[in-house]
Amino acid sequence: MIGLLLVSYPFMASWNPNPKSNKVTEFDISQIKPGDSRTFEWRGKPVMLYKPSNDSARYLVSLNDSANGSDYTLENMPDFFIYVLLSTHLGCELMDTGEGGHYAYNLVGFWDPCHRGFWDYAGRLLPEIHGGDGLDDLQKVLSYRKITDSVIRIEQ
Repeated sequence: MIGLLLVSYPFMASWNPNPKSNKVTEFDISQIKPGDSRTFEWRGKPVMLYKPSNDSARYLVSLNDSANGSDYTLENMPDFFIYVLLSTHLGCELMDTGEGGHYAYNLVGFWDPCHRGFWDYAGRLLPEIHGGDGLDDLQKVLSYRKITDSVIRIEQ
């Protein structure tokens, strides 16, 4: 009887929910400067919350004709974007070009060093960079809600 309990305990303990599954992340958006971002883990994946500045908002608007996804204007620019920083093809972690832009493409955003995909800071794919199939816009994180005018809570 004791042997059966010792053998079955690990199996039964695995039924407990993962402690990370109930994790809640809160951000005070007012503490993030325009043009800055915060990176964190969500459901085991790297995620970025990006708050556009006036300059980066104008840049995102200028990419409307070459980017997949939503077209933006300065009037309808979201206060922030939240998306998973993994390639939509095979899940390679994306690299941030920084303000200087990508050395070969002269664009600002994220690029996939594995498959040459490129996304802007709104998470939109720039398909002419990749030139192939298999990529899409970055996965948006939509499981958040506003707690106050400046604080959001992201549910895991």
